[in-house]
Amino acid sequence: MILIFQVSVFGQETVQQDGYYDLKIGIYQTKSLDKELIGSNPRVIEPQTKFQSKANSAFLKVQDNAIALFDRINDKGTAKPLGVLTQTSVIQVDTVFYREIYRDTSKEWMLTFNVWYAITLNGEQYYTDYKIHDFIGLQEELAKYNQQFLLVAQSTGYDDYYDRGYPNHFFAVILNDNFDMSYNSEIFNFDYGEEFWDAELMRSVETEMTEKGFEFKLYGIEDNFEGIWTGRELKK
Repeated sequence: MILIFQVSVFGQETVQQDGYYDLKIGIYQTKSLDKELIGSNPRVIEPQTKFQSKANSAFLKVQDNAIALFDRINDKGTAKPLGVLTQTSVIQVDTVFYREIYRDTSKEWMLTFNVWYAITLNGEQYYTDYKIHDFIGLQEELAKYNQQFLLVAQSTGYDDYYDRGYPNHFFAVILNDNFDMSYNSEIFNFDYGEEFWDAELMRSVETEMTEKGFEFKLYGIEDNFEGIWTGRELKK
């Protein structure tokens, strides 16, 4: 039996498989990073650059490896991908499928998750089990540069909650005056460590426009990060 919960306020559905929280023994391998499935000469899918300020807007952050996108949930690894993303993309999250949780019994406490997303980018729907960056901690207009600055993170969750709280793996996105993504940074070398984020009450982030540029400072439990956006580049 599959339980379906529709969360209309976020413009997306969540589908939780019956027995999802009954831990399986083993390690789940992310199929969107599986080099054998991707093959040697995959089709490259163009990233979406247009950002829409909607609750289901998110990002697929490409780092060291291409991200395979499929035409269905492919947790058994039986289908070849439609193509790969080689650049970071704006996406809309249509449905989140919570399927299985695995525990690695060779470690004291390590879980991996079989969670899939139905996403839309550039008007086409795809499926991926690569974890999205779904949390926007700051969106600020930079009138001086005719740009917008976004601070984006993953909801990393805790215990067997895959994506509840604990924003981390932050990076910066710059939107031009047409709301196209014109720049995205590398993942910051910063560990936030808090379950919640509140720019004002918790002083999670401070910003100031100075002669040097747009300065921002992130404050974690034991870690801080400082950056300056000059209008053209990010200086750390």
